[in-house]
Amino acid sequence: MNQFQIMLSEKQPQESDIRVGVVVCDCGARIASVIDTEALRRQAAEMPGVVFTSREAYPCTKDGQARLLKAIGDHQLNRVLVAGCSPRLIRSMFRATAQEAGLARSYLNVANIREQCAYIHTQDPSTAFQKAVGLLEMGVARLGVTGAETTRSSEVVKSVLMIGSDISALTTAQDLAEHGIRVTIVERSSGFGEAIPDDLRKATRMQTVEKGHEVSRHPLIDVMFNAHVTEVSGHPGEYAVRVQQNDRIILFSVGVIVVANAAEPKSLGSEHWFDRSRVKTQAEFEAELDEASRQEAPIDLKDVVMIFCADESQRTKCSRTCCNIGIRQALKLKQLNPNANVTILFREIYLGGIGEAYENEMIQSRNLGVTFFRYRKDRPPVIGDQTVDLLDSLTGEALRLPYDRVVMTMPLVPQDNMRQLASLLGLPIDEDGFLAEPRTRLRPGRYAEPGIYALGSAQQPVDTAESLFQAYLTSARVLRFMGQESIKIESPAAQISPSLCTGCGNCPQVCPVKAIQLESRDGVLSLSEIDQLRCIGCGNCVVVCPVKAISLPGWDSVEIPVQMSAALQSGTYRPGAPKIVALACEWSAYAAADIAGARRMTYPADVRIIRTNCSARFDPYHILWAFLNGADGVFLGACPAGECHYGSGNLYALERVEVLKKELREHGYDSRRLHLEFLSVDDGKKFVQTIENFVKKIKELDSEVARR
Repeated sequence: MNQFQIMLSEKQPQESDIRVGVVVCDCGARIASVIDTEALRRQAAEMPGVVFTSREAYPCTKDGQARLLKAIGDHQLNRVLVAGCSPRLIRSMFRATAQEAGLARSYLNVANIREQCAYIHTQDPSTAFQKAVGLLEMGVARLGVTGAETTRSSEVVKSVLMIGSDISALTTAQDLAEHGIRVTIVERSSGFGEAIPDDLRKATRMQTVEKGHEVSRHPLIDVMFNAHVTEVSGHPGEYAVRVQQNDRIILFSVGVIVVANAAEPKSLGSEHWFDRSRVKTQAEFEAELDEASRQEAPIDLKDVVMIFCADESQRTKCSRTCCNIGIRQALKLKQLNPNANVTILFREIYLGGIGEAYENEMIQSRNLGVTFFRYRKDRPPVIGDQTVDLLDSLTGEALRLPYDRVVMTMPLVPQDNMRQLASLLGLPIDEDGFLAEPRTRLRPGRYAEPGIYALGSAQQPVDTAESLFQAYLTSARVLRFMGQESIKIESPAAQISPSLCTGCGNCPQVCPVKAIQLESRDGVLSLSEIDQLRCIGCGNCVVVCPVKAISLPGWDSVEIPVQMSAALQSGTYRPGAPKIVALACEWSAYAAADIAGARRMTYPADVRIIRTNCSARFDPYHILWAFLNGADGVFLGACPAGECHYGSGNLYALERVEVLKKELREHGYDSRRLHLEFLSVDDGKKFVQTIENFVKKIKELDSEVARR
């Protein structure tokens, strides 16, 4: 026996233990006008484990729900299958009814015979009926092996840890404290404002210092200077944080963590050959202007050339604040020395900001005689001994600008501890090293919000106005999160069998939310442990576990193969037609199939769609199981790149499919029988086209085999 046969035999319950009720919905005439729902009910009554069947015109009505509730009690049902419309529309409602009757939510499921049968095969009722029978057999088989979902809950600690003390952090902390939330600010430097970029010192340091003194006097705000976070554990609503301040270690229990580290200007470095006494960074020039202002003396500079986007990285990534700072410095220089010749060399100018303030500064600088000159991206200015050389993009002529001072705008970069901090918090970082806060809008709403927020220049360089806007927005988000007395989750989370786990370390590496940790055990191998409240149920860990020690209720390594077996062995495929199994991510391909059905788009009836929670759950073993049980083709539907609800499940799916295809070819099996397609949630047309093309390809391959 192979691995899945062993797991199936172990998990298959005794027939007397399972009492399934099947409710067939007419949906008015939407289903009943195409499918003989009474005959379908009779067919369902003959399926193993089914002890009750009914046919309802509209089981989703209050009366229909009441009858279902009564049937569960009268017939002692412990599983219920509703054959009706899309699970996205009705599953939550029916599961609430099942819970009211004392059943676990996962013990009620939905077979979609409307969008996948009645709507797409209106001209062929016989085919629609046979396909509906197949979907019911798959649904009943799944209920026979499904496990109960456990409810997880945790109290929300009413305190916040703020990492960083820029203007956005202080503003957020003050607002939270005014609402009765205790806030602890952890700052690496020795005082307020010291972490502010040098080129912004004049504009924001005083404001930050004043806000800092105001914040530090609040009774609900504690400030820790010369401190940094060394360890973070726990789950949403209750994080344990270890902070080191000088030589002492302090432990905190907090409900929310906010990261607001200020960005820093990139150093010019030592690799440049030019005279550093005459070539300055924007930050260094700001200090020079500040010194002249304090002495109330004109600055002795005749020709000043400012080069925007001076660093190579800025030609592909805008720091968003450099242009405004440079224009402001040009204005200040003209005020200190009206006779100075100021030339700004730019590739593109980004003003941004709120309102017209920055635009007015640019107009004012031009009125004072500042010259703006555009250079080509592929021909950046070259700094010589006495001149800055560049090409006039309009005339094609070479230009030489004399200078007493060259000011180079350097990009703002994350603080040097950002990668370490991202690792501690389980947050992704972008290609520039800034934090990329998880896109909770895309995440399934049935899981907990992480309670970790990034704002201000921790995410990307921002000016003061935008920092303040983000501060109040983040404060509102934190208060909403803190408004919960406890976090309660009823959706599936991965579970590890301690007796099977070998401590290989594969699962922690692929978890997108760092919910898995390796815990050492005395005298034996380490054991993976899953934080049930952090787990988002993507199933990625289930796939990479070499000994299948991890399960995910509702989507585990038994429920998916058993549906495949039911589909392929049921006899509901048309004679001579190819048998196609489709694994479809519920957030993309499955939803696209629903759209196709709602629009009455017909596609081949020889496709049995199995809904999965994420493409991360596309297990090569499941695909092989389908082929071994008679599938002629396996179709996989995943979210497009960048749209995965669980982070990067689609990328893992792509990698695994490519490896599996290579293995199939090496063993003499035609890898064209396996196809992965990326589908948007609303692209029913593309779903139909790709299914039709895949079925056509499978028929061609079958014909080639028959001719041999």
